[in-house]
Parts: sequence; C-alpha cells; structure tokens
Amino acid sequence: MRSRRMQAGLAIAALMFVSAPNPVSADEGGCHSYKGDFTAVTPEVCPSFLCTHGTLKGDLSGTYDFVATGVTPTGELTGQSTITLETGAVIFGSDVSVLNPGGTFVTTVTLVGGTRQFEHATGTIVATGRFTATGTEGTYSAEICLGVGAD
Repeated sequence: MRSRRMQAGLAIAALMFVSAPNPVSADEGGCHSYKGDFTAVTPEVCPSFLCTHGTLKGDLSGTYDFVATGVTPTGELTGQSTITLETGAVIFGSDVSVLNPGGTFVTTVTLVGGTRQFEHATGTIVATGRFTATGTEGTYSAEICLGVGAD
C-alpha cells in the first residue's frame, strides 16, 4: 500500500514538473514590462547637435547612446538610441522627445530592431527625466514584446 502511494505521489510530482511553466521560455517570447532609472552625460564626441551617453539601472541594466537627428515642426526632438544591455543584447530605437518648461522631458523610444531576443521585438520605452548640471536623470518604463524567432 505504501509503495503504491509513493508511486502515485511520484507520478503526480512528475506530471506537475512536466506541465509547470518553464521560466526560461517565459523570457523567450511574449510581452514583458520593464522599469528602472537612468543617468546620462554629454559625450566628448558627438556627430550631431545633441548626444547623450547614459547608464540604465533596473530591469534593462546597461548603457545607452542617443544621437539627435532633428526637430519636428511642433518642436519635438527626434533621434536614435542604441541600448547595450549587460547581457550583451542590443536594442535599437527611434526616439521622440518632448522638452517641457522647467527643464523636464519625456522621451518615447519605439523599438526598431535589436540582437538576440530583441531581434524581432516590438514595443516602447518611455523615459521621464530632468536636465541636470552634468546631463540628465530620471526613470523609464517599457513594454516590450519579443517576436517570432526570439532566442
């Protein structure tokens, strides 16, 4: 009797293990929310009228580089971002920044490509910040959906 209970218990445990969600696969696809903080400075070399080089802390820890590409007729700043995560994955973004009175800004980064799991990703990163004496600082939040073929 005891042997049958043990066998039944092992069978149930095995079934639960096989049917349990795999945490690795959760990172391989689907949509994910991210958040954290950022700081940035003006780099010594800039191919445009405005560039920043920054550090991301939090869920997307790594560095980022922003290069301005223009100003819209409504006064929004446009540009491109390259985010290099600590894992080595890279996210490429198309940016639009609204500069507010009082030295604050809101930047929306639309994903346009990347490497590894971000190669086919879609989504946005929204950074809210302020200008400081040495650059910028603030927080970010993101909703990123990893596409078909994500590693």
